[in-house]
Amino acid sequence: MRSSKEFRALARQRLTGKWGISILVSFVAALLGGTGGGRSSAFSSRYTFEASDLPDAVGAWLQSLWENPLIRTALLGTLAVGGIISLAMFIIGGAVELGQARYYIGLMGGETPEFSILFSRFSIFLKALGLRLYMALFVFLWSLLLIVPGIIAAYRYAMAPYLMAQYPEKGIVECVNDSKALMADNKGRLFLLNLSSIGWVLLCILTMGLGTLWLHPYTQAASAGFYLERTGQLPNPYQGGGGWDPQPQA
Repeated sequence: MRSSKEFRALARQRLTGKWGISILVSFVAALLGGTGGGRSSAFSSRYTFEASDLPDAVGAWLQSLWENPLIRTALLGTLAVGGIISLAMFIIGGAVELGQARYYIGLMGGETPEFSILFSRFSIFLKALGLRLYMALFVFLWSLLLIVPGIIAAYRYAMAPYLMAQYPEKGIVECVNDSKALMADNKGRLFLLNLSSIGWVLLCILTMGLGTLWLHPYTQAASAGFYLERTGQLPNPYQGGGGWDPQPQA
């Protein structure tokens, strides 16, 4: 089994010379909502904001703004437009998420995928949306118990988008069940792989989010490498530097 360090090393190696197109793929995918909508529910806060939590002066000021008809209309219009855009991103994002997964599967498998592969799974648009809805529903239901069961469920289903991206003929339930099998006793490994990027996340915050342009391809590539390992497709032995151990491992 590879360590998080090894997955990151292989990701850096595979991204060498392909950072530009990978950044473009991830950036466009994020704009179109392909950022894993089926998993976001597990990490949402369970705290409900109340107006009474605000200082009295701030609350009074916001109330005065709300009572202004023009401002109220503008705010409601902004919320409506934002809701429509969010819904559209969720619907379109299912196919985009699969296309992005297919790109990084190819990249980590030694291919040189093209940008157009990002849109290659619109041919199964409804199935991609169904998978996203299925995952979001069950992660949400588990999250109703406590946030930890929701996070565990999210990691249990984490390989499903990769499976459907690589094998579009698979059904929704089949991909989810296969993901459960692949992630049995491996959820902690993927969690540690994600957690190993926390330092880079902090740096991205210091750069006002600009660093995410490089961080997202890096983490996506490492996660795709994890998927390839779990499905027995990760090239091994692997030739090259970057700290990757070329010796076969159990």
